[in-house]
Amino acid sequence: MSPKADVSEERKNQILEAAKKTFAKKGIHNTRMSDIADTSGLSKGALYWYFESKDAIILSLLEKVLQPEIQDLKSLLEEDCPAEEKLLLYAERGGQDIIGMLKWMPLMYDFIALAFRQKKIKQAISEYYRENLQLLENLIQQGIDAGEFQTDSALDAAITVGSIIEGTVMLWLYDPGHIDIIQHIQSNTRLLLDGLRSDPGKEHL
Repeated sequence: MSPKADVSEERKNQILEAAKKTFAKKGIHNTRMSDIADTSGLSKGALYWYFESKDAIILSLLEKVLQPEIQDLKSLLEEDCPAEEKLLLYAERGGQDIIGMLKWMPLMYDFIALAFRQKKIKQAISEYYRENLQLLENLIQQGIDAGEFQTDSALDAAITVGSIIEGTVMLWLYDPGHIDIIQHIQSNTRLLLDGLRSDPGKEHL
């Protein structure tokens, strides 16, 4: 007999997908639990069985969206290749992930705006960025330890990598006609690598 499906997880995912669609359409502030129930096809009581509030749905949705990026970066750190190659892979994958999420990008910035007003939301986003930054710092430190990179601060370099990705997305939002997300994330990462590389004459990977 095949294992019994986890109905609880299935229902939670159903609710989270409905919430994402409803938030994107109506905005987080204007969305009620009954709106999410209508989109999900479940009763309002079923929503409260799995999530005690709209804030609980928001926190779970943030985790679902952000944690895969953390896991991908952790896996990248374990790969057997030079740190420079890892950094380029991170930039490439980051650009591809953003392209895949473009239709949800206004919702992500809605979450960030909400963080200024709600402590739990701010804490969740801060924890994600803190962990992401720490992993990037570890990646840069791998390059320093291997003699690939020369910098006084792995943290400063990690912040620069994060700024390249976040800043490129912001510039695209302002003027999508002049910004190619994947191309500019990769080209700016290569510019950073030119400054980090301990051997300036070494060719790009």
